[in-house]
Amino acid sequence: MLRKTVWGVILAILLCSPVALGAEASPFVQGYIEGYLIRINNTEEAGRTAEIETYEGQRYVLTVHPQARFMIDDRLVNWSDLYSGMEVYGTIQGRQLHTLEGYSTAQLGFINPGSKVRKGVITKINSDSLEIRSQDGSRLTYRLLPGTIVLRQGQSVSAGTLYTGDRVKLFFDDINTDVISRIEVQGDSIQVKDIYRGRMTSVDAYSNRLLVDNLERFYNGRWQDTPPNYSLTYTRGLPLYYGGQVIPERNWTYLRGKTVYLISKNLLGRETVDRAIVKSQYESGYTDKIDSINWFAESLELKSHRNLRLNEGTIVIKNGRLQDRYVLSPGDDVYIVADGSGSSAAMANIVYILNEDINNSAMGQHFLYCGTIDQIFEDRIWLDRYHMLNQHEWERYTEDKELYYDMDSDFYNLETQTLISGEELYAGDYVVDEREDRARDLNLEDWFAWIYTEGDRIAAMAVQKEFEGRGDRITTGRVTGIVDDNLVGWTLTLGDSRDWSSRREAWVPKSTDLRINVAKAMIVRNGEIITADQLKPGERLYIVRSDFRAHVVIVL
Repeated sequence: MLRKTVWGVILAILLCSPVALGAEASPFVQGYIEGYLIRINNTEEAGRTAEIETYEGQRYVLTVHPQARFMIDDRLVNWSDLYSGMEVYGTIQGRQLHTLEGYSTAQLGFINPGSKVRKGVITKINSDSLEIRSQDGSRLTYRLLPGTIVLRQGQSVSAGTLYTGDRVKLFFDDINTDVISRIEVQGDSIQVKDIYRGRMTSVDAYSNRLLVDNLERFYNGRWQDTPPNYSLTYTRGLPLYYGGQVIPERNWTYLRGKTVYLISKNLLGRETVDRAIVKSQYESGYTDKIDSINWFAESLELKSHRNLRLNEGTIVIKNGRLQDRYVLSPGDDVYIVADGSGSSAAMANIVYILNEDINNSAMGQHFLYCGTIDQIFEDRIWLDRYHMLNQHEWERYTEDKELYYDMDSDFYNLETQTLISGEELYAGDYVVDEREDRARDLNLEDWFAWIYTEGDRIAAMAVQKEFEGRGDRITTGRVTGIVDDNLVGWTLTLGDSRDWSSRREAWVPKSTDLRINVAKAMIVRNGEIITADQLKPGERLYIVRSDFRAHVVIVL
């Protein structure tokens, strides 16, 4: 009887225990967790965490160990390969997730083409690869093939139009491949709108606004006043640097009254601060050429033998885009805003790279020619006595140059200011035998051409009757306005401009806006000829001109 009583008590305890009632044991006690992945978060404050829902419906947020391993179907992958809703199993040690394995619901290791996606900023462009910096700061290199599709604003463009500093989405057709199948450039939101300097008066953390007094805008190589009592919106998580260190947002109020440099961009049509640096000592400005860079010591030396320190907060701008500091190279023409006391090497707060070119990376194979047309056939032309632009200077050649065209090549008659077809080019009087009676009677001569090529393929070509100068001045800058002048036709205003100086072998910034007439210029955007009224404010241009008149305009 006693034995039956004891067994009854034990049975009652078991029936009333949490396990018997179906309650879930803690994964920290079990040493593992299994269920469904909700998301993986990555923040500066909490680091990387994984939110997992167990089969029983309980949700846990687990800290991920820095050396954690991630797998899908027994294959090692990056943490970003795991997706929400995936069935997972993870091991836990010391209340941290050390491994996490996901199980695909389809064929092992198989993904739908294009469903593997990576996001980041381009930090390096090679002839057949891209280096991308992701949001967590990691750097990975992916391969490009000739068949890789590149989209900018929904339009297919060549890989040669990619810039370091572009924010991109990369798509892959296999989970284990590093070959990019498609690239989407994330619009103009990553381009720098303006550079400001002012005295920080207050921070409105509730509405994410910075109030700045004595605000100046860096424009045409100097600081210029802006309207008083200016405020700028900033994005949550804005990195603000002081003395090379990131300052938490809760401590920004202690920096009131100090000079702050702000880099803004257009975000969804609204000007927003993307980077900020607070001056810690004394400001200096230098326009010079980089002589050498010591990446081990994180410093650079200018041609003037002045040494400047680099740090995580150094803002680098090139091609109108925010850049990684590793894009800096010896030979770059730069304007630098430095911060230092004079007793030691100052810190480079802002490095503005002045260099521009019609090829912005190793992928570019664009060339600009000008010369007299010698022969035209159905798919090619020959130039006689031509010049080719090399490093912003014209090189003269006496031999003929053979170039090819196709049905996608654009041709423009500068005399009539109309587009013409390849058939019209071939059938026209653009090339003549000057010994023939008809040519002498009608005073016909070979026409002159401006040609923009991809390798030896003609992308865009403009023709005119007479040689009017090859354009001895090379200018770059940003469009601030474009008007159809009643007297001279389409004329643009160029700000933040600079001329190439052959004597100095450097870009020389202009101190005022330039007016340049483009009424009889070949204007090229993405390898296609456009009209002057299609130019947009804010676009960066590379211009071949003879003083006021432009001959060739290339939208960069």
